[in-house]
Amino acid sequence: MKRLVLGLVMAGGLAFLAAPMANAAALGECGKNYAFQVHGTEPSSSNDSALQYIVGIGQIGFGAAATDGTCAVTHFELIYNDGGSQFNAAPNHCNDGGSLLGTGIACFDGGNHQAVAGSLTHSPFGNGAARLTIDPTFTFVNGSDTSGSLPLAFTLQANTGSSIVVGSIVPDNGPTPTSPPPGSPVLVITLQKQSTTVTLPVNGGGDGYGTAPYLGLQVSDFEGFGAQHSDPFDLPGITGTFGSTINVLQIFTNGQAGGSAGFSTNDNVGNTTGVTENDCDTQLSQQSNFADGTTNNTASIVHPSTQCGDAAAGASFTISTVQWGATDTSSYSTVTGLTDTPDLGGEFVPSSDIASAIGYASVPAGKLTSLTLGTLVAINKTVTGTVKLTNTTPAGCDVSVHMASVASGTCSLSLVSGPTVAALVEGDTPSTNYATTSCTCTGTSGSSAVGTLTISSSDCLSSATSPVSVTCKN
Repeated sequence: MKRLVLGLVMAGGLAFLAAPMANAAALGECGKNYAFQVHGTEPSSSNDSALQYIVGIGQIGFGAAATDGTCAVTHFELIYNDGGSQFNAAPNHCNDGGSLLGTGIACFDGGNHQAVAGSLTHSPFGNGAARLTIDPTFTFVNGSDTSGSLPLAFTLQANTGSSIVVGSIVPDNGPTPTSPPPGSPVLVITLQKQSTTVTLPVNGGGDGYGTAPYLGLQVSDFEGFGAQHSDPFDLPGITGTFGSTINVLQIFTNGQAGGSAGFSTNDNVGNTTGVTENDCDTQLSQQSNFADGTTNNTASIVHPSTQCGDAAAGASFTISTVQWGATDTSSYSTVTGLTDTPDLGGEFVPSSDIASAIGYASVPAGKLTSLTLGTLVAINKTVTGTVKLTNTTPAGCDVSVHMASVASGTCSLSLVSGPTVAALVEGDTPSTNYATTSCTCTGTSGSSAVGTLTISSSDCLSSATSPVSVTCKN
């Protein structure tokens, strides 16, 4: 009997061990959507060789978990810049008519771009890791309407709740790369969970600025490398070097957007002109936004100064982003195209900046306000009044102050150097006088002239656009 019982126990145990896992714990990423960023280099097989840098951003969605806890990649798109023109690839192309090559600039389109459906499974390396296998497809490669794909696999580890996931590429064990570039890259990846409450796209998918989540104050930092000298669109200066940019941006409720960018690059070394890019005013617009949180945008550098030589050159960039966070107000970004006036005539070329950024929502958002002296008393003389502006936004605001001259009785009122005065109110400017009203009366009483003063901005939402009444009397 004892032998029989023992045999039944052993048989039962073996049966249990041999049975397939049912309702295994789901991998934490399953059922969630993420923005992601990759960066790294192509592999090198010799000491001290020049590295080919890589950056990419995109969006990935995972389906519900199967009974074994794994899941499929249900949505995927990626913009990928490998060394500039080595392998510059995207799901789509935009700005065709505004590009030097006539074929456009890399951009997102909100679609699902996979050659073979990706998957998220348990990593064979163990340690609680997962393996992400993807095969992104592209319809725009190296400035041409050309298809391509790039099989990749990553080992992932998720934090608590799987809101942030980090990983590295599954190594190519060599001793030589199993495929030529762009295959076998050496990459890291970070995935940030997207909102489950925000509804996208906004405003029909066109210009979404001014509507949440494309609204308010954001700080970000770009970092990256210039392409090698062989790249047809390499930037002037020493090629293949590192650069960084610190940015602050405010998007106003009327859809206007502006901020400031400070560039720090290897080209600062050896600068003999005295002109820097330490503090550049920027103006941004959005061309499109999609349900997966991807967008395409344009940033222009404006207001030339000794602190911003790029503004004098008419520099502009096309930038694509992916939103993430509890309310999708943070983002990953990458530069997709660039232009200037002297060299390119304002037409975009594919980016030789292999650069990406991470942006974070910030508070409070600023505003442009005014204070106008409303009553001027002039008894047999001329007196002046002030039109003061305060800018608590990071944007350099182009402001127009307007008041037509008026006269009544023995009093006259005008705007000095008017009837329209233009002013540049830089970001974070305290209350400063930008325009002056002039009131002249003869006699001691009985006359008054009333004028209407308006303040408007072409690039910043002003809380002072309502007409202000100015009275000149004796």
